[in-house]
Formats: sequence, C-alpha cells, structure tokens
Amino acid sequence: MHVHDLLQLDSLDLTLLWGEGPALTRDISGVTTTDTTDHEDPARGPRPGELVLSGLEWWPPGDGRVQADRFVSALHSAGATVLLAGEETHGKVPDDLVESCRAHGVVLVAVPAHTTFRAVMETVQQRRRGDPGGRATGHDGPPEGADAIRQAAGCPAADGLVALAVAGPADGAALDAALRDCGLPPSGPYRVVVATTVGEERGQAVSALTEALRPSPGEPFAAGRLPGGEAVAFVPVDPDAERRLSPAELWPTLYAPHPQIPLHAGVSGPACAPEGLNSALGQACYALAAARAQAPDRARVTAVEDLSTLGALLAGVPAEVRAAFRSRVLGPLARGGGSHRMLVETLEVFLAHHGSWSRTAAALRLHVNSVHYRVQRIESLTGRDLSRLEHKLDLQAALLCR
Repeated sequence: MHVHDLLQLDSLDLTLLWGEGPALTRDISGVTTTDTTDHEDPARGPRPGELVLSGLEWWPPGDGRVQADRFVSALHSAGATVLLAGEETHGKVPDDLVESCRAHGVVLVAVPAHTTFRAVMETVQQRRRGDPGGRATGHDGPPEGADAIRQAAGCPAADGLVALAVAGPADGAALDAALRDCGLPPSGPYRVVVATTVGEERGQAVSALTEALRPSPGEPFAAGRLPGGEAVAFVPVDPDAERRLSPAELWPTLYAPHPQIPLHAGVSGPACAPEGLNSALGQACYALAAARAQAPDRARVTAVEDLSTLGALLAGVPAEVRAAFRSRVLGPLARGGGSHRMLVETLEVFLAHHGSWSRTAAALRLHVNSVHYRVQRIESLTGRDLSRLEHKLDLQAALLCR
C-alpha cells in the first residue's frame, strides 16, 4: 500500500502537510511508533520503508527547529517512508517540523486528535495483508520470523503459544516447539503481560499492548489474544536484568504509554522455565484485575510484586466475590442505614488505631464508654470478637472489599 491510499480514507481523516511526487506512491513496508522525550536517536526504531507515528512529545517549543531537524534527519537516515505526526500534544503539527520534513524530503501527514495511532496501525497492517477493502503490493503479506514478533498482532505462532499456556501445564516438547515458532528462547526467565484498553473495545488490546511493549532489536516477544479478548504477551527477560530491575524499569513504555492508547495491564512474576507459563499467566490475569479495580477510568499497570498489601491483594478478587464476602462478614452493617453507617465508621477507626479504646474515643470525640458500647454492638451484629486477631483481620478485609 501507499501513503496516498491512507490519505483517501475518511475514517482516518489524515491531512497531508508536505509530500510530493513519487514519495506519495512509495510502498510502505510496515509501521512503527516513536516518541523520544529524552532526545535519543529515533533511527533505532524505524526500518527502511516504514511509516513512523509520533505524538511529538519530544518537541520543545523553545528550541523546536533544532530538535525537529535532528529527529527528521534520523528518520531519513533510517529510510523511513513517511512521518505521521499527532496533533493532540501541541494542538497542531509545529511549523518547525513541516520545514524540517520539507528540507529532508520526508513526507509529513497530520493525525487529528480524534484518530488513534492504534487505528492507523491496524489499517496499515490489514491493508498490507490484503484484507477486503484494501490492496496488497506484490511483496506484502503476513510477516515472518523476527518481523512477526515485531508486529505481533494476529501471529498464528503466538496464538498457539497462548493456547498451550491457557490449557495448563503443557508437554515440554510442545512448549519448546511453540516458543521456537515464536522466535523466543527455550529457557527462562519469562514474564507474562495481560492487558485491556481503558474504556474501549477489548479487540483493540493486542495492537495497543504491542505498541506499548515496542521491543528493541534482540528483545522479541510474542503477543496474542486470550479467549476473553484480553491481550497477552510472553516476554523473555535477561536473567541479570531480572535480578536488578523492576518491571517498570524493564518496560518503561508499558508503564507510561502514549495517552492515545491507555492500558490496564497486569505483569506476572518471573517464570524460570516454559512449564511455568501457565502459572505466570494466572498471576498476570490477577494483577490485571487489581489494576482495573484500583483505577477503573485511567491507565494503570500492576505487577504481582505490587500486591504487597491486603488491600492490593483483595483488589484482584472478582467484584461479585468481594461483595459476597463483605455482606457475609459485616452482616447487617453492610446494608447501610444511619446507625449502621455510624458503627462502620467506629469499626474503621477502631481498627486503624489498633484496637485502642482511648485513641478511638479521641478520634471520634466520644467518651470511652460510648466506644465500648459501639464495639459491643458491632460484635453482636457481626458475630466477631474484636479481641481476637483473626476476627479483626476478617473485618478489616471486609471493609476493604468495596
């Protein structure tokens, strides 16, 4: 497919800012994204003939032309076909970038704020595969080998690995073959990442996770889709890096994704061998549930290492299970009402002050005798004894299950 093909699509609403002649009918070999906020060389990512997407977070208004020249020159040196620049960050594509692209002969296209990078990426991938409504060039087709891992979404080999991990502990030979088909090493450690997009269709999650995990050369991963629609990625980790770095340090783009593709994601602990991928997948799914419960309307990534408090652990429990536990443990207190709300407040303060009658009374501005009366009432309604540690833990867990 060509740049000109994309410009004809009303669904993307792209605007040509600079480009002429043969550049608009040059074949696109693929699509990648880059946003170098620390001004690293962007030529590390693009390959010859690729279309490059950038949100322009790297562009500083005060010294914009210098940085624009550096950025565009690097893209040109890498052989990138065209730059698609997002308008959301700065409200428009800066004139400095237009002039730099003209000077270096790089086609520049504006992406409006209402068009997601994910939509552009999926359109390019579909049309390169020759899907209905698109056109495939003579050399276009499903990516193979390292390219399949780089683009990742819809890779049959990755789907096979996902199926083995979902099914449970698999035969070692089958796992070895699946890992080899995905271009992944036969030995660990691995981490599993499961993700959904925030507030959008789950079917968009694979391409969003693929973009967020953008691997550098030599760091492949396999991405597919779980039966429920969640995206899943199997990522081998260097053993030395695994010992030294947290998941946030291993994959900073996952923890700070582009604002156009906000993700809820869960990251497993390390699986030392392929046989541990099923267990790691379960960990990642639980961590994803915790991330979604803790931040329903905004991006959040939770690793199993982050589940270090009772509240964080309970956040991953399904909402209906939390509600049933809360109702069973708190009894009538869970159903609200004026006096019951007062007792719940007393219980929260009493537990927060480690069962101290005097400090609870001071915090609530009550006489100690009133606190004794309320606690006795709580014990009567819940059937719990607040002098016993295990009963305190039950009630604390029930209060956290909201």
